[in-house]
Amino acid sequence: MQFDHFKSNQDDSLMSIEDLRSLRLRKQKIESDKKARKYILGINQRYRQMSDNKSNNFLKNMNPFKKAA
Repeated sequence: MQFDHFKSNQDDSLMSIEDLRSLRLRKQKIESDKKARKYILGINQRYRQMSDNKSNNFLKNMNPFKKAA
């Protein structure tokens, strides 16, 4: 169950200008936080993939049964 903080039981037309402004700023902050988390998640996934590839290549090169040249 997801709770929506922006929907209230009060009539929106009765909100003051300051209330509307604070509501708009809160929405903008939440959206920017979502974008930042998505961006950081993408960076972490790319880094994790690169480090996995490096460790796999390292283990392949350390094969003790590989013939020495």
